[in-house]
Amino acid sequence: MTRKKPLYGQPYRPQVGELVKDVTTDQDVVYMDTRGGLAYVRPVGGGLERTVDPARIHPLPGGPTVVLRLVPAKRRGRPRVDTEGAA
Repeated sequence: MTRKKPLYGQPYRPQVGELVKDVTTDQDVVYMDTRGGLAYVRPVGGGLERTVDPARIHPLPGGPTVVLRLVPAKRRGRPRVDTEGAA
C-alpha cells in the first residue's frame, strides 16, 4: 500500500476504511469518503458518521492501516416450517 503524499497546501487523502487522526478531536477515526468539500469519518468500532474539514485529517505515524469489520450475514427469507410428519 503506497501512502499518498500531500502536495503543498493540499490535505491528505486517505483510502476508504483507513484509520486516520482527526486533529480537531485528537481521536483516531475511520475515513469513509469526501463529498462536497467535507470528509466523512466514523469512530473506530462503529458509531455515527460525522463530517470534518479534510485539512484536519492526518495519517497515523505508523503508516496506513485499513479497518475491516466482519459482520455475519442475516438470514434471508422466511424461516422454514416443517409440515411433514405433523399429526
